[in-house]
Amino acid sequence: MLKMISVLMMVTGLMSLPAAAAGKDLKDADLKALLEGGKTLQLGGAGMGYTGTLNLAANGTGAGSAQTDKGDKIVIQGQWRIKGNRFCRKWEGLDGGKEICETWRLVARNNVEVNHGKKMTGVNSW
Repeated sequence: MLKMISVLMMVTGLMSLPAAAAGKDLKDADLKALLEGGKTLQLGGAGMGYTGTLNLAANGTGAGSAQTDKGDKIVIQGQWRIKGNRFCRKWEGLDGGKEICETWRLVARNNVEVNHGKKMTGVNSW
């Protein structure tokens, strides 16, 4: 029975996390359960200065775009992976071509704060 519950959590992509889990950093297993099969994320939102959509494919590629409140469009395309409790990404034309690794902190059932180091850099939801 316990094994079936674990498999079900992985299939549903963290949707069965209890509300009490909010406020925790997602660990390697959490990130894999959420993203391994691919996921479409909503980026930003009210008060963040941007909104957009990002499609993360199971093969480790990502593509999408965001628009700033000023109307500037940001194209997102490149590679992603999960490494040591962090979501690591290398988007073409962003961040000087460097890989950026982020910690995702669950703040609501389907919403994370994205942190680079100690700085919150955005929010993602699904």
